[in-house]
Amino acid sequence: MKGLILCATVLVVAFCGRMPPIPKCSSLMDEVGLTENFSFNVAHRMHSLTLEDIRYYFEEDATEDNGIPTVNFNLTKNAPRVLPNAYLYGYDQDFTTIALRHVDEVLRKMKQTDFGITNYSILEQVVHVMHMAELWTNAKKHYDMMKKTPPTEEVCECVEDIEENGVMASLQLLALKIKYPGIT
Repeated sequence: MKGLILCATVLVVAFCGRMPPIPKCSSLMDEVGLTENFSFNVAHRMHSLTLEDIRYYFEEDATEDNGIPTVNFNLTKNAPRVLPNAYLYGYDQDFTTIALRHVDEVLRKMKQTDFGITNYSILEQVVHVMHMAELWTNAKKHYDMMKKTPPTEEVCECVEDIEENGVMASLQLLALKIKYPGIT
């Protein structure tokens, strides 16, 4: 299940853009349309996923050990930049829409200076969570199609190898930009 979620998530978000894949998978990934901007687009769509988002948009029964790395929005000095799993955020379930849960995600931490995206105003943070929700809503359509007609095992192996295909490097770079804007 964890492999299917990661493979499908990576594939879904990859269809939104293209970047050169790792050499051993170049021709295979090119055949299915995964080329330039692949790693950046995947990292962009994964960077702020929470376990609640995965459950809402993709898999209701996803677990805390989901294998989907995300940027750590804990900006304290020694916090790791990237977390190995999308974490359980603790959305307020009293809100009936995901939109208000996302807005609450921002507002609950608005006075916390060591959490979020450095130098973003509250309005920019709200727009960011809405922007990500839009991307995930669009990705869900592709995810649902891929569940009906899954990619080959070989394609999954290539896209799941996020260390080799550039996704983890792009995620680390994005984490640096979030924590230290202007450094890159």
